Amino acid sequence: MSKYTVQLRKIIDTLGEDEVKSWFMAYDLHDYLSDHEIAVIEKRGTFSKEKLAKHILNHYYMHEIGLETVALFKHYAKMAMDEIMEAKLPLIYSAAIEYDPLVNIDFTETYTGSNSGSANANTSSSSNGISMDSDTPQGKVSKESILAGEYVSSTTGNENTNVGSSQNSSEENQEYTRRTKGNSGSLSTSQKLIQQYRENIIMIERDVIKDLASLFMIIY
Repeated sequence: MSKYTVQLRKIIDTLGEDEVKSWFMAYDLHDYLSDHEIAVIEKRGTFSKEKLAKHILNHYYMHEIGLETVALFKHYAKMAMDEIMEAKLPLIYSAAIEYDPLVNIDFTETYTGSNSGSANANTSSSSNGISMDSDTPQGKVSKESILAGEYVSSTTGNENTNVGSSQNSSEENQEYTRRTKGNSGSLSTSQKLIQQYRENIIMIERDVIKDLASLFMIIY
């Protein structure tokens, strides 16, 4: 029996559960989260607007509303949910992220490098010579006459030219990937990590319900 205003159950009986639930579902997730963050929450399946609204109605089912009229209660219910969920939705997203509580370090290191070198060498050499034999009678013969071919019976000559080159080159490529994953042992113990994980997945819905207490008389 209501003593001051009207119990929430009476409003539900009059307007219907779906109508009253909609007051606590009027906020838009896109106002506070990105599409990716919303997708993470939906994939995990740990939160839904309808489930939260249902819990709110069940918790305050026998409570009297703390406002003079149902219209005022509807307005302030929507306003309160907007204000509360602005702070709670990022926490809900954080709790929805899947991770291993025993891992506090996970990174991948990739290295790529190359070494190259080259060497060139060029060589050249040339040689030539000439010899002449003369059957002339004994007598003085000048050098100029010999070079001019006078009195020459036979000649031999040679000319050699050698040209060479060499080139050496080398190239070496190096690439490796190293992944480090696990508990470093210096930041926190496994027991501490598990405790932190449990604290991250606390009943956020219970906090939301508690924050709505100002909408009710808290007399039943």
